[in-house]
Amino acid sequence: MRVAAKGGSAFPLTVLDSSRGEIHHVIPSFLPDGRHFVYLRASNKSEDYGIYIGSLDTKPEEQDSRLMLGTRFGASFVPSSDAGPGHLLFVREGKLLSQPFDARRLELSGVPVLVAEHIGTFLDGALFSASANGILVYKSGGSQEGQLTWFDQRGRRLGRVGEPGAYLTLALSPDGTRVAVSRLAQNPALWLIDLSRGAATRFTFGSSPAVCGTWSPDSSRIIFASGSTFDLYQKAVSTVKDPEPLLKSSDAKYPMSWSPDGRFLLYRTSNPKTGKRDLWMLPLEGEKTPFPLLSTDFNHGTGQLSPDGRWVAYTSDESGRDEVYVRTFSTESSTTVSDEGKWLVSTAGGGEPRWSRDGKRLYYLAPDRKMMAVELTTNPGFVASLPKALFQAPQRTATLPYAWDVTSDGKRFLFSAPADQTEAPFTVVLNWQAALRK
Repeated sequence: MRVAAKGGSAFPLTVLDSSRGEIHHVIPSFLPDGRHFVYLRASNKSEDYGIYIGSLDTKPEEQDSRLMLGTRFGASFVPSSDAGPGHLLFVREGKLLSQPFDARRLELSGVPVLVAEHIGTFLDGALFSASANGILVYKSGGSQEGQLTWFDQRGRRLGRVGEPGAYLTLALSPDGTRVAVSRLAQNPALWLIDLSRGAATRFTFGSSPAVCGTWSPDSSRIIFASGSTFDLYQKAVSTVKDPEPLLKSSDAKYPMSWSPDGRFLLYRTSNPKTGKRDLWMLPLEGEKTPFPLLSTDFNHGTGQLSPDGRWVAYTSDESGRDEVYVRTFSTESSTTVSDEGKWLVSTAGGGEPRWSRDGKRLYYLAPDRKMMAVELTTNPGFVASLPKALFQAPQRTATLPYAWDVTSDGKRFLFSAPADQTEAPFTVVLNWQAALRK
């Protein structure tokens, strides 16, 4: 996507080519002219998976479709420190390679030269950064995969669920029997994992990505985001039928929370006029016309409806940083959140709030990834206690919110945690170009 530096509407720069089995276009890196860029096209066809050249001056459907370099991770262009050509840095099979690249003619030359080995990766990205002044930083290790891991209220590991993988989001079913996960293989797909047996069953199919599985109150259905603009779909857990489309639009949409009466879905989208993240409601009955829940001059990143449907907990940066708030909510008005009350719950930043099943406690993640808990009283009025740190949550292994959940009794927390508990080191190399001249 393209957006002005001062903000505003975003416009597509590239479009997926379904005939080539393309999954997504990611990790752009500008070239010196400020008009061209290199980026990664992920595809179901290995021969088309790699680095391509794009242009700000070319229509999305007319971008150059010729593969420039085969790799499964994003590449980075590094200008030369002298008048010579720059270099394209990329990773293959754990090796960081450099190849001369003429940024004016948009052509590679010569052969790749080994710069470093054992480079870590995460999803489509390789964990390195290099500059023209000779500094290279990279993180060692293999793929930074996640492992679904149970933690108790003190942060002790209780056990693992399923196999290691690149988990993007997860959500426990209300009945506590399964967890819906979005897992990246070649493209993100939803899987259901039986918590009693650890067996994983694929839930969505095809080349379109699927993320943010959100359970119905009775655990019988899941709403998720899928497609190039992440439209909303619904599918019953016990059926093999194709998903039912619920809402399609040009802006990406991510489901967050299903109202306890089953009548509304809370989801996040972007405002094309302001460029901010808004929270909207989609009625699941009647005409199903969505309406804004929170649409202001600030970002509202994540949101959750309370178990009794009277409150909505959400994240806003109106104070200058992300904080967790609670507001009263009524589905009877079907227009917006109530203005009757609004309370700041976090005290030093926070996000990704989740309610306990009895509605008496709110959990959220602090900026330093401490799991915080706030005791709540809602009758006769809303009162929140001071947040209490429960434990240090594991390092993030996902790029989307809600890669964790809490059981109905509040005693166990499920996270996508690093599969390898040993922290891989960062390595700093000075004058890394010297290796190219050997």
